[in-house]
Amino acid sequence: MPLNENIKGNELVKINGRYQSKYFHDAGKVFEELNEVSSSFCLAKWFNVSIHIPTGQTHSCYHPRSHSVPLEEIAIDVSSLHNTKHKKEQRKLMLEGQRPDECNFCWQIEDSGNQLSDRAYRSKDVYEDGLIEEARALGFEGNAIPRYVEVNFNQACNFKCSYCSPHLSTAWQQDIEQNGAIILSDRWHNDITWVKKLNIDNGPDNPYLKAFWEWMPVIYSKLQTFRMTGGEPLMDKNTFKMFDYVYENPHPALNLSITSNCCPPGNQWSKFMISLKKITEKSAIDHFMLFCSLDSWGKQAEYIRPGMDFDLLYQNVTDFLANGDKHSLTFIITFNVLSYSGFVEYIKNIHKLRNQYSKGRQLIWFDIPQLQDPDFLNSKLLPEMVIELENAKEYMLANTEGLFNHHKGFKDFEVSKVQRLIDWIKQESNFDKNKSMKNFYLFFTEQDKRRNTSFVNTFPKLENFWKECKDTNGS
Repeated sequence: MPLNENIKGNELVKINGRYQSKYFHDAGKVFEELNEVSSSFCLAKWFNVSIHIPTGQTHSCYHPRSHSVPLEEIAIDVSSLHNTKHKKEQRKLMLEGQRPDECNFCWQIEDSGNQLSDRAYRSKDVYEDGLIEEARALGFEGNAIPRYVEVNFNQACNFKCSYCSPHLSTAWQQDIEQNGAIILSDRWHNDITWVKKLNIDNGPDNPYLKAFWEWMPVIYSKLQTFRMTGGEPLMDKNTFKMFDYVYENPHPALNLSITSNCCPPGNQWSKFMISLKKITEKSAIDHFMLFCSLDSWGKQAEYIRPGMDFDLLYQNVTDFLANGDKHSLTFIITFNVLSYSGFVEYIKNIHKLRNQYSKGRQLIWFDIPQLQDPDFLNSKLLPEMVIELENAKEYMLANTEGLFNHHKGFKDFEVSKVQRLIDWIKQESNFDKNKSMKNFYLFFTEQDKRRNTSFVNTFPKLENFWKECKDTNGS
């Protein structure tokens, strides 16, 4: 059966005398089935796709870098938004048991310990009976119909997140056009000339947008999950066009979702809640997931994501939890070097929200993808701060889910993901720490100047680190 994110991990199974989440258990089983095909086989390469409409790029999950979709390919077949020649080459490697270089994060995890990599989790997220056989029948040359589709319709965004860039944020683009690129030790960061080379097209005549709407009726009936990202998706009319499409074409098995900063301008949040109410009252979907991008808590979160009003975000999130239906919330913690000091507080607040809102089913989730680029925000910069992750893990272990706190405590696969992050941070790599420390100081000195903020006042635990970074620049 396909994964329903509404009940993901809600069920418990007893394994060797102890309770384990069914999701974690099933992900392990899927991993065994993948390895029967080959030691590098991953269903995401066939049935999971992220499409960046403004730049005409695609990838199968957030770990590999996106690559361009040649216009000549979509002119022949609009399914090339997903089934590019490049992706088919990676599928061939996987079927032969070779490891595609672009999937290096999963290979690092699998080589570093006993934690499941995202090859298991991403495959589990699209898994249904017969899907592995379908992938094998398609081989590497066939055109797969995805079960999980993620689309970025527009670069429009009112935030200037520290790890983002102008090609994903109009606010960043305006900042760079006004103030210029940020000069780091080895490059000009967010140089607008690089962005212009991408030929970003947010208009209605974008050939990738036209191809997408032509492709949608072909793939719609087989979709398990459709997710809209950005930029800020609530600032783009195509998001609301998709809401209307779902309302007019009910898909009772569909998991619909957006990834939002939860602080869109104007009345966009109210419009979103109205659209969602119409869809759910009609039972046009199975479930709606709101992915809230939030990398720390309170003022530290605002510092990482300039443009955020944390109090407004919290109000919108709790309003969604209290008034939605067929819904849940996932906090996306893009874990970076500035996430350490607020992580324990963040985990405690997730626990608090679960106790407040999860009644009868799980309503609040979180995921912690690690950030590797830009280098000055990589969590490997401060491996000694991994103690914060270990403290958070201890809190989670002391408040694990069981039969008497179902939907409120922490699940085994959540603890496992934190441990996986710890293992990755401690793992040796060719990460250039000295260069990254130089860039850290140069970037955030400039950010403080442009945003009228103070790094040291916001992150007092990192004052010594700030001084060390300053010293690497001879300041």
